[in-house]
Amino acid sequence: MVHAVTAQEMQKYDRYTIEEIGVPSLVLMERAALAVNEVLGAGNFDLSNVLVIAGLGNNGGDGVAVARLLMQKGISVDLLIVGDEKRASQSTTTQLKIARNYGLEPQSRVRDFRQYSVVVDALFGIGLSKPVPVKLAEMIKRVNAANIPVVAIDVPSGLNATTGEIMGSAIRAAATVTFAYPKQGLIQNEGIKRSGAIYVKDIGIYSPEELQGEV
Repeated sequence: MVHAVTAQEMQKYDRYTIEEIGVPSLVLMERAALAVNEVLGAGNFDLSNVLVIAGLGNNGGDGVAVARLLMQKGISVDLLIVGDEKRASQSTTTQLKIARNYGLEPQSRVRDFRQYSVVVDALFGIGLSKPVPVKLAEMIKRVNAANIPVVAIDVPSGLNATTGEIMGSAIRAAATVTFAYPKQGLIQNEGIKRSGAIYVKDIGIYSPEELQGEV
């Protein structure tokens, strides 16, 4: 049985994989995006008109890569970028450049979320530690009110990945694709109600203890 981890533990394992093992952040993003698309394409979701909502952090970068890979498969997909791109993480900035080079131009607003058949949530990842800003909380409420399936990347946006508490407002997901280890917040408190079906995907991030045990 794979043990559940806190957000802080997962961040430590992520840094260890990138800085000590030497796996580039962009490689992990591509693996994460492939894992999400595997879940999306397994037959449980209508992919006739997909929306990916991406924030500026690395969770958003995962989402940008998901949108690009869907587009390359000929799937109708819109990419909504939330926030000022100038503040995006380095890896997310690179993912946006790649997406544009493939002809996928992000948009900055969506009038009606109900026009989509499924939404991919890449707004906030496990690093969220303070309440969701009011404007984004309102958008999360609009997504929930649209009553269409949402697939969350790593953790439903607005959910505390460690405690399972709602940080002001949180996505209600039909499925959550989380990486390496289940997060404690997905399986307790509000996380149980908000995460939907949980898929734990191996993308090459391991704890130092686990790696030492494998040698």
